[in-house]
Amino acid sequence: MKASSKFLHGLATQQVRKEFFCELAKLIGRSEIELLILTVAFQIVALFSLLRVATGSASTTPPPSNSSVIKIINFSQSVSIPQTTPQFANPAGNSLDASLILALIFVGANVVVIGFLAYLYRKKKMRWFSLVISLFLVFNVTELYFTFLAGIYSYIPIILAFVALGITAFAAFQGLSLVINAMSFVLALELGSSFAVLLQAPLNWIIPLVYAVFDIYAVYYGRLGKLVKEVSAGEDPKSPKLEPVPANDGTNEIPGRLSRWPDFGLLSIRLSTIEIGMADIAFYAMVPGVALLLTTLFGFFVVMAAVDAGLVLSFSLFRKSEVAPGLPVPILLGLATLLVVVLVK
Repeated sequence: MKASSKFLHGLATQQVRKEFFCELAKLIGRSEIELLILTVAFQIVALFSLLRVATGSASTTPPPSNSSVIKIINFSQSVSIPQTTPQFANPAGNSLDASLILALIFVGANVVVIGFLAYLYRKKKMRWFSLVISLFLVFNVTELYFTFLAGIYSYIPIILAFVALGITAFAAFQGLSLVINAMSFVLALELGSSFAVLLQAPLNWIIPLVYAVFDIYAVYYGRLGKLVKEVSAGEDPKSPKLEPVPANDGTNEIPGRLSRWPDFGLLSIRLSTIEIGMADIAFYAMVPGVALLLTTLFGFFVVMAAVDAGLVLSFSLFRKSEVAPGLPVPILLGLATLLVVVLVK
């Protein structure tokens, strides 16, 4: 009887384990979990990118011979970026008021671009504009990012920038959807790793704050939310890609070689069931990086956990929404945590 009882207990334990792993497999396969895993990976890559920058590799003067060693020994270690590292200089100075004004100018430029995209979408020319923007971004951001990693005196950044440019253009005209999506991820990773250094304080934490608030307006009250809904409604995966599409002038317009190029280009990233802005993921990686520069390595991981928790909370709040802002909950929670860490530092 004891042997039989042990046997039945073993079978029950195996069944529980099997059910647990089956449920876990289903959970991991969800787009939200995939996005969370990718975000965590990008945040870790951004961490090592910033530690590399802290050695002075991207400085405008030749770094010392021993500068390639990352000197981070504990969680209370501060990380500083050399003053000679190429950065975006606030033309109005580094005061809070000037930084807010500059951030609002950036937002204003965003409003203009979104309005122009909506106009081009109605004219059936949005894809060409998004292609130009995507090529511009992927070339310049790739060069910037690898300049941080390899140094300003290296030929590697410019070579990789042309490679990224060529891959993006080839994928666009050949309709390679997987490659296009992969390049969107690469661009998000590079931006998220570079923004914390590229923008000097206090811009590097004001910009995420302003864009998190602006994202609410853009999605619910501005043109962005309406444009996303229009683009989504116009996409029918069951219809042939080269079918004539009614144009505004009453004629039929046949999509050319960009028929499989996403309307937003590299500005959006697609997973199996969700689509998210490329800049959203970049900000998810950027905010913990800002914490690293303003506080310590410990602060980085605390803010990183807050951003990721905000991402999970955002999934729960907007799960049934057709269009929802991706920045407010993760970024505001991350910045609030950063403020607490700075105050208790």
